[in-house]
Amino acid sequence: MDFIRQLDSDILVFIQEHIRNASLSKFFIPVTHLGDWGLITILAIILLLMTPKHRRTGFMCILGLLLDALLINLIIKPAVGRMRPYDVIENFMAIVPLFEDKSFPSGHTAAAFVVAVIIYKTMPKRYGIFALILACLIGISRMYVGVHYPTDVLCAAIIGSLMGLLTVKIYSSIEEHFTKRKRTKK
Repeated sequence: MDFIRQLDSDILVFIQEHIRNASLSKFFIPVTHLGDWGLITILAIILLLMTPKHRRTGFMCILGLLLDALLINLIIKPAVGRMRPYDVIENFMAIVPLFEDKSFPSGHTAAAFVVAVIIYKTMPKRYGIFALILACLIGISRMYVGVHYPTDVLCAAIIGSLMGLLTVKIYSSIEEHFTKRKRTKK
């Protein structure tokens, strides 16, 4: 475990000292802010709900994000209680406003992956691939700006993906149940 903690820290210090630059910051800071207050996920849901053909996907995204928020913010973050990297690593700086909550796992990343996986599973693949690329960029941006460790992001991507898959399964099961009930009443 100490090896993983040290590797986490070493990767972030490497990013800060060798990768961060003005040009990349102009890209990654706006990307990371797409996840603030669920900005990109809320926008995606609104667009999906406005389109009758994709309304089902929009409702799945709402369900997935609710499940994700409960799991991440009410259970995992308080239980793990991992400090943010800028509070632990000496001379390490975040380049965005600091957060009061805990670090593990990345809520921005998990939410992005929940929505991306749901879109990937329920819509044409070109939309799903775009959503997955955007989710990956949001995850990378969280490390780049210095607010999450690599393991925060990796675990969030896994949790978000699993929550997306679970949401599709739950929603589809509920739909199937009500469709069967409807048919038996006729």
